[in-house]
Formats: sequence, C-alpha cells, structure tokens
Amino acid sequence: MTQPLLYEHSDLLRHLLDSAEQQHVYIIARLQRVESRGITVANGKTEGVATTLSQGIGMHVFDKAGHTAFAATDQLTKQNVEGALRAAIAGLRAAASAQLERNQAIFDAPPITTVEVPATPYSFDALPLNELQERVEAINREVMAFAASADRPLKVRTPFHIDREEWRIVRSDGTDVSFMLPHGYCYNAVTAQQDGKTHTGSSALSRTGYEVLLDERELLLQRAQKAADTAQALLQAPRYPAGNYPIVMDYAMAKGLAHEAFGHAAETDGLRSSILGSDGKFRVGERLAAPIVTIVDEPFAGDHAYQPYSANGLPRTAATIMRGGVLQDALADLFSAKTAGTRVIDAARAQSYGSVPVPRMTNIRIELPEAYPMSGRFEDQTPETLRAALRNAGLLQPGRPVVYLAGYKGGQVSPAQGDFVFNCGALWELSVEGVKLYQPAIFSGQTRAALQAIAAGFGPLQLDAMGFCGKAGQSVPSSGGSHFFLYLEPSPAVLVGGA
Repeated sequence: MTQPLLYEHSDLLRHLLDSAEQQHVYIIARLQRVESRGITVANGKTEGVATTLSQGIGMHVFDKAGHTAFAATDQLTKQNVEGALRAAIAGLRAAASAQLERNQAIFDAPPITTVEVPATPYSFDALPLNELQERVEAINREVMAFAASADRPLKVRTPFHIDREEWRIVRSDGTDVSFMLPHGYCYNAVTAQQDGKTHTGSSALSRTGYEVLLDERELLLQRAQKAADTAQALLQAPRYPAGNYPIVMDYAMAKGLAHEAFGHAAETDGLRSSILGSDGKFRVGERLAAPIVTIVDEPFAGDHAYQPYSANGLPRTAATIMRGGVLQDALADLFSAKTAGTRVIDAARAQSYGSVPVPRMTNIRIELPEAYPMSGRFEDQTPETLRAALRNAGLLQPGRPVVYLAGYKGGQVSPAQGDFVFNCGALWELSVEGVKLYQPAIFSGQTRAALQAIAAGFGPLQLDAMGFCGKAGQSVPSSGGSHFFLYLEPSPAVLVGGA
C-alpha cells in the first residue's frame, strides 16, 4: 500500500495544520476510522448482527510554554474541524491563564513519516455477511454438541468480531504516521447445568480476522471442547481446602498476573500510588522478583493488541519492565517519562479519536531463561501431561501435591499495596498418586511474593491470552502470556482458596 491510510482527508489535515500555525499553537491531530462486523449466536440462534463504520478526529494543542488542551469531532468537514480547533485553543488559553501544569516534551519528539499496514490473509469483506453468519452459527451448534448427554444440554454463546482500525496521526513538526490495527476473534462461553448447579467455561481465539473461522477452525473448536468438558466435570467437583501450596498456573493466569498485578503498576501516569514508584519515580534497578524472572511488554504484528506506533505518532518500542528480577523499563509515554526517571518507549494508547491517550500495555509476558520442554501445542496438554512434566522435573513429591490453576477469570489488584485477588477457571490437584479436579478457587496474595516464588517454566512461550483492558474510561485490546505453565514454590504471602 503506497498511499497513507485515510489519505482522502489530506487536504483537511493540511488546512488544520495551517490553521494551528496561524494561531501559534502546536498540534497533534489523530484521525481514526473503524469498520467492524459483529455476530452473536446463542444456543443455535443468532442474537444480533451488527456492522458499523465510525470515524472522527481528535486534536491536542500546545502553546510554547507546554500548556495543553484537547477537543474532538466526528464530523470531518472544514467547518466542524475548525470549530473543534477553536474549542481546543480556548481550552489552551484557559489552561495558560490558570497556570495549569506544563509539559514541553512534545517539542523534543523527532518527526517521522511512515505507513504501517500488517499483512492479513483475508480482506475485511472476504466473507459475505450471510456466509459469516452461517459459519458462526455452525461453530455454536458444534460446541453445543459437546454435551456429555442429551438430557443435560449445554448453553453456548458465540460472539465473533472483526474490525479494521485505521489511524493517521499528524503533528506540526511534519510528522505523518499511518497504521492499521486488524482485529478478529471468536469467543465461546459454555454453561453446564445439573441439579441446580451451574458452571461456565470459556475459550477464545484471536487473529487478524476470518482465519479464526477458516484456517484455524479446528483449534477454535479444540479450545471450546476443553472448556465444555471442564464445565461439565466441575458439576461434580468438590472444594479444595485453602492454604499455601506449590502452584502451577497456565499462561492465561500468568498473563493476568503480569498484566493486572504488575503491568498497571509500571504505567508511569500512576507511579505516585504504585508499588513500583517512589515519589513519582520508577524504582529502576531494584530487585523485586526471582533472578530468573523477566517481564516484557511489546507489540507483535498479527496479535490482538498490536500497535506499532503510539497515539503521539512515535514508534512503540519494547519495554523490558523487569530483567533477571530487577526493574528496568517503565511503561512510559512521551509526557511522563522524564518525571518518572525512565526512557520513553511511548506507551501512549487511545481507544478512539475522542480519547486522551494514556500509558497502556500491549502484549505483556513473563519469560524465563530456560524452561522444561513439552511436546505438542498448549491445547494438547492435559493435567496428566503436566503432572508427568512436574514429576520428571523433580517438582512432584510424595505428600506434597501441586495445585494447578487453569484459566483466568478476572480479579482485582491494588497497585498501591500490591495485593491481588484473581479467579481461575478450574483447580486441579496434581500428586504422585494422580490427578483430581476441584471447584475454581481464589488465587490471592502479594505481587512481589508471587514473582519471587516463580521457580520454573514448562513449554515454549504462548502469548495469545486475549482480553480488553479498561483504564481512564477507555477499553483497548490486551494480550500476553508466558511459557505454557509457570511453577511457583509455596509462599506464606500467596494463598489458594479462602473467602
């Protein structure tokens, strides 16, 4: 693709830049267009079909002293854009008059001109809408057929979503950055019921678009089969006693730990109330985890959370938040890096043209220098294969069972204290004697203690645990993971179970 994305608005952007110059203000203009399709099927019937197209422009304006203001409009006409610019400049004058906080970092940003369009195997309109609906309905019916018996049918909800999110960011210094973020995912929520008991399992697969239904349909169904089998088995499972145990978690739970309990704490707009900050500075050089632990956040082409450039029009570079257990990089944007005492990776992301960018994660992972090998894909692993791997590594001993936390179902974190409370999808006891399934349990404790307890990994990195991250009233795609499994030694500050 040789033309910049959204190139049809080049004259409008040029007019906006000229107008800002005439008013003696510096501007970052963010033009966004999102075309999407969504289909949701529940229990064999289509609940809804939606196709949307939205676009608009947001503008950050700055005076020479570094005061700033923001305005946006979804009407891409010269008259409406000029009106939004006037509103932004009025806000800028008010900020200067009130002597609000100033930041001149934008004036040190290097200019850049580039277009980034990742490869996608299918165009947005590769499937007619009626065929797309048929394929999602077929997936839903197949997952319903995973019911163990006809008299206990499964309830299955299957949403599919695809979009093409285009951005064009221009600045007064001549920067003109265009990029596309292609998203596609299919999700299956599977509910099993019996004798008044209910359990819901879920699975998801994310790629750039229709490949989740066309090229990787088997993988999508394999994940759904596991979710269905576990949900049905949990109907008869007992509860596990609360306590401090050796723990092994899958990559989805590890992503939750990295993202919620650590990644947010490393975002530089919140360091004054973060365990990773001291007087607003990132605690670079401090050891907070086991020497084998490295935590990295970086965008990958084709990933659910891919973003090659920031909302400020700068390259989004990799952040090694922790290397060998020692803090290294904060998730800093252009405007907060200096205050935080860390380098700029420009982690600024925005949900839409109308959102003010804030530091955010993309794909965050926990990785170890070495991991015990496991053959096959993650989906081929079972509690039995994991038990065998632990035993071969000498980590499964008589009278010392290991608790396996499978799946991540959300939770809460206090960035200031470092306390976390997470929920898993299922709990398995792995012992020398065998494998036993139990009800899902709470995984809670202190972030630092959990990271210090990490002692081993199993399998290669698996980084497609997808989700959506909410912050500052915005929601953006997130993803990440770890090795197939992480093993944690028992810690008095890390608990499984309890109220």
